[in-house]
Amino acid sequence: MNTKRVLILSLGIAAWVATPAARGDVLWHDPWLNWDFQNISGQVANDFEIIVDSPTFSPTGADVLLGAPFPNFGVSNGDFDNDGDQDTKLRWSGAVVNPGEIAHIGAYMLGSGLVQDAYWTNNGMKVGPSLAITYEMTEIRGDPEVHMHLNIAPGFFEESPGGSAGWENIRTFVNIPADLLNLEDINDTLDLATLAAYEVTPVDASTGLPITGAVMRTDDTPFDVYLGDIDTAHANPDFEALLYAEVFDGSRQGVIGQFWNLNPQSPEPATLIFLTVGGVFVLRRRG
Repeated sequence: MNTKRVLILSLGIAAWVATPAARGDVLWHDPWLNWDFQNISGQVANDFEIIVDSPTFSPTGADVLLGAPFPNFGVSNGDFDNDGDQDTKLRWSGAVVNPGEIAHIGAYMLGSGLVQDAYWTNNGMKVGPSLAITYEMTEIRGDPEVHMHLNIAPGFFEESPGGSAGWENIRTFVNIPADLLNLEDINDTLDLATLAAYEVTPVDASTGLPITGAVMRTDDTPFDVYLGDIDTAHANPDFEALLYAEVFDGSRQGVIGQFWNLNPQSPEPATLIFLTVGGVFVLRRRG
């Protein structure tokens, strides 16, 4: 059973959450994120760590993907980015990843705040550079429209001043039935050709032009990808939008992994009650 649908529909307000988008409000919600990362550290690693802005984020159970190859997951709190406030460290561990090999991790990021940093470790000690990990927030607005805002973690740019990173081969899909894909399905075994009926052309919202090549970033400013308008019949938790991209490090290694974002085409109830129009994204990014 699709756990995302159970979470939303069991609250008995699925019809209500679609209403704000239908009347034109701007709504933000958190992603189901999956990442592939190649070990570019040049050393053997046996952990992978991600730092997020929230001091209390603690996903558990089906909200965390394990076994690809890491069997273990844990969280800890501290000022990991040295900005004076508490953060959360997510650690996948328990498997050896040799240089050049790939690990796949995933989590439901509800309430995580901005992804600040990510890197390989060996027995908890960082090895190699901070990685150009992608964080995303999905925006439902207007008629409604679906937008996905991507950014590279600021830790990458802080460690590599003047560096660059971004995405290529961006592909986008809308109106996917929610029971078709779950967190564990979003990895390199997913044949995107099977989703051809749902694929749409990604558009750079700042220019209105289709995205046909690589998108380069030199800071953590979000990049707004417009997926398209959806009719109100699809603006509810029974349908999802998906964005896929290859992540590249323009400063070091070229393509270093892949990124998938899956999100309901309406906001989660837990998020909705805290929203003002457009304000939550600014607070989470700069809080």
